[in-house]
Amino acid sequence: MEINALKTQIGQIKEFGPAGKAAEQTQKAEGPGSAFLDMIKEVNEMQLEADRQIEGVTTGAPGFNTHTAMIALEKADISFQLMNAIRGKLVRAYEEVMRTQL
Repeated sequence: MEINALKTQIGQIKEFGPAGKAAEQTQKAEGPGSAFLDMIKEVNEMQLEADRQIEGVTTGAPGFNTHTAMIALEKADISFQLMNAIRGKLVRAYEEVMRTQL
């Protein structure tokens, strides 16, 4: 086996070790709150992209067309509806926990 092949295998093993990238990613997410914030950021990015597409179509900028603008708009709308539904379920779950008597 060549040395270069061993180096690549060692590099792959290090990624899954305690100091590797996989460990860093698991340490980033510290709970459902940060996951919900990440989802809000993604939805916001989708809405900004849809706005950019619509602006490009309305101004007649090259590289923009109605089809891609409508797709971006629908993606943003669906992701917002999903986020809103998840938020509603989280609020109802929180209210249920608060009603629970000890």
